[in-house]
Amino acid sequence: MSDIKRILAQSAGLRAYSIRVGILNKTKRYFSLKYNILSNSIKQYEESPIIRSKITGRKIYEAFLSEGVKISENWFFEGLGTFPISEEICAKLFYEFEDQESKAYTDILLFKARYRDAEIITIEDKANYPYYNYGDYVGFIWKKLNKIDSINKTVCAVEVNDEIIIRVCTKISNTKVRIEGNNFQIKLITIDKIAPIIFHRPGKRYRLINTDFKHS
Repeated sequence: MSDIKRILAQSAGLRAYSIRVGILNKTKRYFSLKYNILSNSIKQYEESPIIRSKITGRKIYEAFLSEGVKISENWFFEGLGTFPISEEICAKLFYEFEDQESKAYTDILLFKARYRDAEIITIEDKANYPYYNYGDYVGFIWKKLNKIDSINKTVCAVEVNDEIIIRVCTKISNTKVRIEGNNFQIKLITIDKIAPIIFHRPGKRYRLINTDFKHS
């Protein structure tokens, strides 16, 4: 369990998530209604390896105490001191959950703990069809295009018009890539940085995509 202890010690968000889901098995909505903490604030706190809001962190910590969880401030906020989670709980938390959303959040938090400069986005539109579904989570780390030897039909994150999109890309030169869009439209773009996808987790719910047609 040393690896899990190390990861939990590195991520404030994962420590909070591990208690809410692993020990208490309570939803964000439960804490939102009972302790007046916005569900989105809990989500943002749990998805960050560092403490972005001390106020939210304090509210979550005090809520856990009220729920009967015995954790020290040092461990909750700094990852120091006695490890309060059993091996059985960790096994369920990291390896056995059937719920796709729980797996997705766990993977995201693990990814962020390991790669502090990582980017993670949620696919929110059908522009990425047929490569991803609505709600899919993808993670990556930006690299200079001239530092990448070759890209042969690789799914990458690219920045186009200040928007990050996911496309199948092929490297043309140290400044240009060819990207495939909907209906396999091919476009050559100039770009400085690119991010091959090194993390992917399907979202909990899949929605119908490319249904903009009329039945005769």
